[in-house]
Parts: sequence; structure tokens; C-alpha cells
Amino acid sequence: MSKGFFRRWALATVVLTLAVIVLGAYVRLNHAGLGCPDWPGCYGHITWPNQQHEVDHAESIWPERPVEAPKAAKEMAHRYLVGILGPMIVVLAVLAWRRRREPNQPWLIPLLAVAVVIFQAVLGMWTVTWKLKPIVVTAHLL
Repeated sequence: MSKGFFRRWALATVVLTLAVIVLGAYVRLNHAGLGCPDWPGCYGHITWPNQQHEVDHAESIWPERPVEAPKAAKEMAHRYLVGILGPMIVVLAVLAWRRRREPNQPWLIPLLAVAVVIFQAVLGMWTVTWKLKPIVVTAHLL
């Protein structure tokens, strides 16, 4: 694997990380953080309900949480992006670890990034399942 490939992968990972942060802020500012009442899916599915029969079914299961499709779409877009970012960070860490003996090759930061993304995923799950408990939301947004 070339140094150029590693750098391009790292750059793509950084760009996607920034996109996840911006989208997360957008979700928060649009009050869409609970657009889906469960995790990791949305109303029990991999996508948000957008057909009337899906909305009716979702609202029968979660009567206290009426479907707001625009909010659910924003929340799921954030989750999908994170679902891409997580594996990208893992690949970056594996690539860095394999190159750890090369001079000036950072390997600890990518490994720590894996831990951070796992921790953030857990906080994201708790944000939804604990219904916006302030300490969890604060930690997730930091």
C-alpha cells in the first residue's frame, strides 16, 4: 500500500468526519434528534416510514411518538453517514497499524479514533434510548 493511498484515505476520513459533525449539528438544531424513537433503526426499520401504511404501522407501535418523516430522514441521514465513517476509521487504524514501523507514521491517533467513534456511537444510542438525557446529549455533542 502506498503512502499516497494512506494519505488519501486519511483525508477522506477527515472530510467525512467533518460532514458527520456538521450533519449532527444540523440534526440537533432542527430538533430531529428523536426523529426516530429507536436505535439503530427507525420505527423498527432500516429506513424511516414514508408510505402511509408504514406510518400507520409505526404509529400503532409507538403511539406516543407520531411519525415526523422530515425529522426522521435527517436523523437517519446522520446515522447512515456515521455507519460509513465507523468502518472508514477502522480501516484507517488497520492501515496505520500495519505501517507503524515506518518513520513518522502516526498509528496511535487512528487507534484512539476507533475508541472515540465507538464511544460516540454508544452516546448516540443512549441519546435516543434515554430520550435526550441532558448529560448524554452534552457528552455526545462534545
